[in-house]
Amino acid sequence: MEHPVYIEKQWFKFLWIFMPLVTIFSFGTQFFGGVPLASWVALLILTVNTLVLVFLGNLTIRIDASHLSWSFGWLGWPAWKFALTDIQTGEVVRTRFIDGWGIKSSAQGMLYNVHGYGAIRLTLRNGQTLRLGSQEPQRLLSYITPRLNAR
Repeated sequence: MEHPVYIEKQWFKFLWIFMPLVTIFSFGTQFFGGVPLASWVALLILTVNTLVLVFLGNLTIRIDASHLSWSFGWLGWPAWKFALTDIQTGEVVRTRFIDGWGIKSSAQGMLYNVHGYGAIRLTLRNGQTLRLGSQEPQRLLSYITPRLNAR
């Protein structure tokens, strides 16, 4: 990959609050609450929560001279990448509460988002549309737009 000209890393704040609380609650009921929760259940909850945070705990968006890519988690998987020449148009949009967060298909195309409601909607030359969540959608689009016109 070429040297990036733009990088944005967003934390999936809901998961970073919810998952540790569930883990603490499961261990707390096991050891202090007198609730007969099997130790293996508490360990399973800890393992699942840790894996979710490793794979989905953040979203990183990168733009270099020729490609747009984004990935989730510390391992960089799942990840997507395509050439900027594949983008036909882009615009700043706002997602709705009902759209939620994560990776999901919707009537407006795929959504990749981990926090907030700011996003950009990209229409690709093949007709596919997608929305990419961003804490700074106008800035993100400002890095993409000149590269579309330069091609």
